[in-house]
Order: sequence, then C-alpha cells, then structure tokens
Amino acid sequence: MQRTTRMLGVVNLLMEGQRRGESRGNDKVDAVFDKLTAKARKDSGTTDLVLSDEDAAIMESLRFLLHCWAATPALSGVGWRSAKDMVEARISNLLTVRRLQAQHPQVRDEVVERPIFVLGLPRTATTLTQHIIAGSDHARAPYLWEMYYLGLEPDAEERRRRIRKTQKRLDMTLLMSKTWQHIHPTNAEWPEEDYWLKFHATFHTTVAPLPGYLDWYRTEYDRDTDFRFVRDALQVLQAGRPRQRWVLKHPGNLFNLDSILRVFPDAQIVLTHRDPNTVMSSLCSMVESLYSIHLKRGAVDPRAIGRQWLHELASGMDQCRRVRAENARPGRFIDVKYHRLTGSPHSAVPDLFRQLDLPWGPDDEARLDEHLTRTGQGGGRDGVRRHEHSLMGYGLDPTEVDDAFGSDYMRLAAG
Repeated sequence: MQRTTRMLGVVNLLMEGQRRGESRGNDKVDAVFDKLTAKARKDSGTTDLVLSDEDAAIMESLRFLLHCWAATPALSGVGWRSAKDMVEARISNLLTVRRLQAQHPQVRDEVVERPIFVLGLPRTATTLTQHIIAGSDHARAPYLWEMYYLGLEPDAEERRRRIRKTQKRLDMTLLMSKTWQHIHPTNAEWPEEDYWLKFHATFHTTVAPLPGYLDWYRTEYDRDTDFRFVRDALQVLQAGRPRQRWVLKHPGNLFNLDSILRVFPDAQIVLTHRDPNTVMSSLCSMVESLYSIHLKRGAVDPRAIGRQWLHELASGMDQCRRVRAENARPGRFIDVKYHRLTGSPHSAVPDLFRQLDLPWGPDDEARLDEHLTRTGQGGGRDGVRRHEHSLMGYGLDPTEVDDAFGSDYMRLAAG
C-alpha cells in the first residue's frame, strides 16, 4: 500500500536542511525550544507572565519531549516540523489558559459536572460514540479548532479565522498522506480527542518512536497533571456559554483511567469493545501511516510496530480493567460493544443515553438517523470500511493476539 504522496518527498527535501541545523546536539534543540517559547509568549500576550513551579516543570517536560523527537532515528524534515508544531501548540495552550485565568478569575469557578469519557482500544468506534453522545442537546464535545486555539467565546470573525487556520493544518496532512483521510477522517469543526489538550500521552509514540519517551512517561511523569489541565481548559471553553455535559474521547486514556477518576471523581466512563484482532491490525496500519509521514523513506519496520503495540495495548487494557475493578460503583462504567452499536444503533444508542442520564426523544432519533446516513452507520467516520489492513503484515497472528489479551477479555469483546 502506498501511504504517502509525492508532495511529502518534495516538502522533506525543502525542510531537511533546517532539521539538520536544529536537531543535532542538545544545545541546538534547547535553542529551538527557547525560540518556540518566546514566540508562544508573544503570540499569546504572556511575555511577562510568571509561571508557577508546577507550570515551569510542565515546560521542562515539553523541552524533554522535543529532545526525544530530535533523538528519533531517521526523523524526516516533516517529522521535525511536526515535532516543533506539537510542542509549540502545547506551550501556547498552557500560556493562554494561565493568562485567561489571571484576567478572568471567575473562570476557575466553572464546575465541570459529570463529564463523560469515552475510551477503549483504538479503532473500537470511540469516535462514533463521542459524536453520537455529543449530538445531544444536553452534551457537547470540544471541537478541534477550539483545542488548537483555546479561548473564551470569540466573535464571529475570529471564530472563522481560527477554524480556517485549523483546517489549513489538516489539509497539509492530507496533501502528504494517501491514507489518513480513510484512517481518521476529521474536520476543524468536528469534535476531536482530548489528546490535543494533554501535554503528554502514550500515543505520542504512534506519531514517531521517540526514544526514551515511554519509559519516562511511565515512571517519572505525574499524569494527573494533564487531566488537571484538561479541566482548566474545559473551564475556559465553558465560561459564558450554555452549561452542558462534556464528552471527551481518546483511546490513549486506557492508560490513564486512574488519573481521570482522581481529577474528575463524578465522571462517567463509556468503554467501547471490539475484537482485538481487528483492533491490532487497524492500529498498526495507523501507526505505519504516521511513521511514514514523519520518518525517512525505508525507515518504517511494520513488524516492530506490531510487537510494540501488541504489548502496549494488552498492557493498557489490563491496567484499565484493574482500575475499573478498584473503582466500581453503580452507573460509573458503561460497556458498549462495537457490533451492537454499529449493527443495532436504534436500540443501542437510546440504551446508552439512558445509562448516561441523558434525555432521548424524537430530535435525538432524527439526529441519529442523520448521523448514520452521513457516516454509513459509523464505518466511514471511524475509518473501518475503506481502511485496509491485515495482521500478517505486522508479524502477528490471531493466536498471539488472543493470548496477549486473555480469554476473558476476548469473550467480553466478542459480544
């Protein structure tokens, strides 16, 4: 499968000199980070903002992230550009939220009540589930443009400007990848993953290998930090707007369920399930497509992707189920089976709304019908009908996957 376009090769040639000049040597990477910080401070109007010790530590963790990008073997020019964009966006969000909290202290009083977190293994209809729940008049999800440009309610012209800038970023990715539109279709004005509000994530390593990053993330980083910032960002997005329940989604939250429950003790958790064999081949294909954009031609090893992500996802599911068992209480956790959601949506979705204490009526039914028509019962939006993938291409076989996830989870997912 050809995953990239000719445009990617052209852009890589144009950016390779900059990558060589900026990413070789700790001093050069530090200089790039300092330059990104200065730009973010200027653009966000925070040149004189004094950071707390905790926020200063977040900044240093982002410096470390940039160093991990720079240490990635065979990183391409586009990969280095993406690294800088990733880090700068998170610096900018941190500074912007702190400025708004200082200028509008009442923002901190906003109550983020009973948020809904959709999580599960990747490719299990988490996107479809989030979009359907967020369609309720009583719930909403953050849009991609809102997470790129955090702020209070903008006027109409500023709103259009932020949407245009966000869409331009997405369109650049589509110019370089032949597969991404099928794997994870998105739009600046659609709900998106809370990944964009977090500084760090296991899934950063789906974009590039990032040597040393996962060990640091598992053993040294306080992941509650990210969810405290998610709460702060939601308070900003909620201030001065109609109060609705937030619907947040990211498969990588499998690894962070304990942090979610500490920061949002009244959260409801929707867990999506699907046969891990299909999950693994689809996720590995997604990683291969992302690596193909960010690494030089010939540097992607599909079998290494298969080995790593089988281990990561099986471990993540084990961790999630353990935390769930330790925190079980009526109504907190809701299981959604992929095949029931996509095969019998007119019974599965009203039942899901009931368990979430969300009203269900004729308007909700009409929105569901419209959504299913637009997405082909979810397959198009979640990238599962046109996205071709196979376990064999990643050196995995079904027995190996079954053993990694365990017979009890395989039975749960198969329903």
